[in-house]
Amino acid sequence: MTGTKELTKLIQQENWQLAEMQLKHHPEQAKSWSVRPGFFEGIKESEVLPIHEACALHPPVSFIDAMGYAYPKCFRLKESAYRRMPIHIACRAGCDVKVISTILKYHINGAATDDSLGRLPIHYALSNGAAEDVIFALIKACPGSARAYDRRGWLPIHVACSVGAGTEIIKSLLEEHPASAVLETNKGSTPAKLIESATASNRDEVLSMLKAAEVKWKEEHVQARRPTSARILV
Repeated sequence: MTGTKELTKLIQQENWQLAEMQLKHHPEQAKSWSVRPGFFEGIKESEVLPIHEACALHPPVSFIDAMGYAYPKCFRLKESAYRRMPIHIACRAGCDVKVISTILKYHINGAATDDSLGRLPIHYALSNGAAEDVIFALIKACPGSARAYDRRGWLPIHVACSVGAGTEIIKSLLEEHPASAVLETNKGSTPAKLIESATASNRDEVLSMLKAAEVKWKEEHVQARRPTSARILV
């Protein structure tokens, strides 16, 4: 087996210690693209770098750092199927805050980058039930991500409510984008409608929070509008 394929094999086997050694002795292998059938949903083919494959498999922080040393640019590069960076893939895979924070250390602007579906890493972290510390790390990296809607008109708060995310998560999203309490998706779903349909122990608490935010907007006579399509995140 060639050296380049050896690194890929070690990653797929989740043999992180040997994979790190391989990178140490052959750092150029971090730059090698390969076609992976079924990389997404088991059916979608994509051309990926080793870092993309690794982020789908919950790598340790030490491996992320090894990749950063070998090829720091890799954290900025997108796979071919959905144009996702490593941070998108890591959030989609449910990586913990240590891994997410380490990836952001190498490319913090990844938190503000959308894929071909218009989704930011925070959309994927929320949809996969990420812990509070992961969501807070993403918001800290890009506060404006709370204002980013995908191609279906879903803001992060819509995703959070649809999966019954924790109260503190929804509170933080409202703080960053108060108007999101009343904004609708392309199909007319508000955060309140979505939390009502979710199985969540904190449903009543979140509904009360959303209602209070809605009342505040009406009292101030401010019309909530969807963010500009320019997607400028600050």
